[in-house]
Amino acid sequence: MKRNGRILIILVVLILVLSIAAFFVLSGGGGLAGLLGGGGQAQTSANDSFIVIAKQPINRDELIPVDALETIPYPSDKIGPNMFRDVKEVADVYYAKMPIAQGMPITRDMLSSTPFAAPEGSKAALSIPAGSVAISIPATRLSQVSYAIQPGDYVDVIATTLFVDVDPTFQSALPNYTGTVTAPSNLPPNPAILTLGIASGGAGSIQGRTELDPTLNQALYVTPSEEARPRMVSQMVLQAVQVLQVGDFAQAAAAAAAASQGAADTQQQSAPPAPDIVTLIVSPQDAISLTYMMHSNVKLTMVLRSANDAPDASTEGLQAVSLQFLLSQYNIPLPAKLPYALEPRIDSLPDVGAAPAPLPQQ
Repeated sequence: MKRNGRILIILVVLILVLSIAAFFVLSGGGGLAGLLGGGGQAQTSANDSFIVIAKQPINRDELIPVDALETIPYPSDKIGPNMFRDVKEVADVYYAKMPIAQGMPITRDMLSSTPFAAPEGSKAALSIPAGSVAISIPATRLSQVSYAIQPGDYVDVIATTLFVDVDPTFQSALPNYTGTVTAPSNLPPNPAILTLGIASGGAGSIQGRTELDPTLNQALYVTPSEEARPRMVSQMVLQAVQVLQVGDFAQAAAAAAAASQGAADTQQQSAPPAPDIVTLIVSPQDAISLTYMMHSNVKLTMVLRSANDAPDASTEGLQAVSLQFLLSQYNIPLPAKLPYALEPRIDSLPDVGAAPAPLPQQ
């Protein structure tokens, strides 16, 4: 019996020693301290880092103190760019933009550099790259490629404008109006001074020029038969600019909200109005140029770029198009002056693509 009791005691001691050894192995060496209540530190993996969390609740618009924060181990591959790794990056630097609960990770969208943080702003501003601005330009069905342009597309912008000759001093369109100057009479008692007469303007006082008639060999004074015709030119002014929005932002938001709610009867819904404005993402200098052109009544036309083109692909070597360019580039000859003509007389080209006239009712 005594021998059996000794064997039993030895087995119990052996089992106890093996259990303690296994516990040490599984707990990484800190199991005994935790078992005895010694508060052993939590073990971290080699792939872990630290993030900043709220140690206690933080009120909105409160300057976050260092005592309200602490760091905890966190997997490095799970740490996002908006998280913080060091308490010094947050404490006594930022204010809470919203109430922060205890234990919540601190992210940049929770913080503000000033108390009573301003509103977050529009979602459109988040889509604009740093250093760029958004500007809206007027648009029609023709300038929007038959409404094919959508947000996210890349377009080129063509500007078409008219030029006229002006007097550099008066800054008025030529030709000028003329006045009359009467020479002094040599007969007394008329004073020896010039007399200036100002015409009322109009076709009768337009400044002309003298030409020598080859038949009569006499000088003639000719005046223009109409106002000077402006000279038109078109040129591509912007390349590869991204479209931020087509139409009003408010209408787009309302349409998205209606689509998310799922209207029951889509036939009763009125069709949205055709967009008459397009918002582009451009550089600040290009925004100033577009503003000047819009206030100068320059016509802006957008052309849609291929989705296979690189956004930064440029089309160098483009030339401005004027009447002279058209004649020389496409070899368009001037029609000869013939002793016969078509009947009836044609003073303007008909609109071939116009909608047909409605049939008369019987």
